[in-house]
Amino acid sequence: MKLKKLYIVILVVLSTQIRSYGQSVDTYKYQLEVSTDNDAFIIWENFDRYYTYGAGFKFNFKAKRLLGLEKVFQNKSAYFFGAGIRSEGYTPTKEVFTIQEFSEEGFNFERPFAGLLFGTFNVNYLFTNAFIKAELYLGIMGPSAYSREIQDWIHENITDDDLINGWEFQIPDQAIINFNFSAAQVVYSNNNWFELYAEGQARIGNLYIDTTPLLGFRLGKFASLSQSNAFGNGLVAPWKVKELFLRSSFSATASLFDGTAQGNIFNNDYAYRIEDLSHFHTSMSHGIFYSGYRFSASFDHIFTFGKVNKRARHIYGRFVFNYRF
Repeated sequence: MKLKKLYIVILVVLSTQIRSYGQSVDTYKYQLEVSTDNDAFIIWENFDRYYTYGAGFKFNFKAKRLLGLEKVFQNKSAYFFGAGIRSEGYTPTKEVFTIQEFSEEGFNFERPFAGLLFGTFNVNYLFTNAFIKAELYLGIMGPSAYSREIQDWIHENITDDDLINGWEFQIPDQAIINFNFSAAQVVYSNNNWFELYAEGQARIGNLYIDTTPLLGFRLGKFASLSQSNAFGNGLVAPWKVKELFLRSSFSATASLFDGTAQGNIFNNDYAYRIEDLSHFHTSMSHGIFYSGYRFSASFDHIFTFGKVNKRARHIYGRFVFNYRF
């Protein structure tokens, strides 16, 4: 009898804890994000070129006060912050170069080798059918970013590809700082299965100076634009959110400067810098997105046309995984 009473007490305590836990996570406070980009994810066109890989971790969090940023936009419905670290690598198309080629007068890469390692900090302001975001990049571009070593490790341990020579000619070390701004607004939505939205992006610093208008649509079951993981806003979504949808976007970018192709914005002493940067390129993306309670995942195909070089065309894939708690 005593044992039976003990079981009853345990069940009551557990059920109470479960109910209180469920009530405490109507929304979550933290979110971990892991993302990886690679042209190796495109099975029909696998090249190590241009933007060849990217990988990063991000920690999103809610805070009542932080640097006074919570005071901006009094009409916002929610806001949160994020911090992370990211590594990226850029290479030309050709994987093997000879010593004779390097010694030829006037030799140049179609785009130079470049490695990035930087920290990120962002603030996100959310509205009913819109959002505004600001982000800071702070880090280093050059050999000290260890992008060559990361790519070599990927090739040796994951993809079993040949190592790419020429990294010794990458853009030299320099500090990077960039400010990035974006905003999006729902243009049309039937609240059931289709949504059309517009987005604008602008970046300024010694890494990128460009501006991008974008038009996209979503098809399927999705949360609002200001609560969807497709736009990095999943932290504020209800705990029982469920999403499964396709997203496509189309954009055009006017570019004044690209540090991964031109090196140092303040001088031109890098021998392999791109002199005739393509100042206009287009992009499109097509992806599938899933969210369920704490977990979300997505896979995107990103196509770029005329980026850095006017005749360049590149495709890469992007996986993103999120966990809320």
